[in-house]
Amino acid sequence: MTFIGKSLIALTLIGAGFVSAAQAADATAAESADARTKVATAVALANIATADKDGEALLVAARMLATSGPVAKAGEAVSDGKPTLYDVAAMAASAKELGADAAKADEVAKMAAAPTAQARDGYWYYSCDSYNNCQWIYAGY
Repeated sequence: MTFIGKSLIALTLIGAGFVSAAQAADATAAESADARTKVATAVALANIATADKDGEALLVAARMLATSGPVAKAGEAVSDGKPTLYDVAAMAASAKELGADAAKADEVAKMAAAPTAQARDGYWYYSCDSYNNCQWIYAGY
């Protein structure tokens, strides 16, 4: 793809508010799709692990979310213009209570405490259109 083509795609994504300027310039379509799939998988795994009370699975989901950047809880209320985000450290603590390896849970909690570039740029949220086509979207600030 030419430089002009990449620039037009980046400007379109920035204008739509889906990604930050740095991410739009750097992310390829495959990278964006991989990141979206990772978030969707982590959230689904967290839901299953919580329902099944599976500490190890919850710890894997927490680790995936810690490396994905902030993820808004689907269906949760937005207060003061800010979404309710998954609390990865709390997930790691819950995983430990459910029998997951304590050292690994502490490691994931430390990962959650470290700020990432994504944490400064925006967050993932679940969006559905009028035809009920739903997907995870990264919204830049």
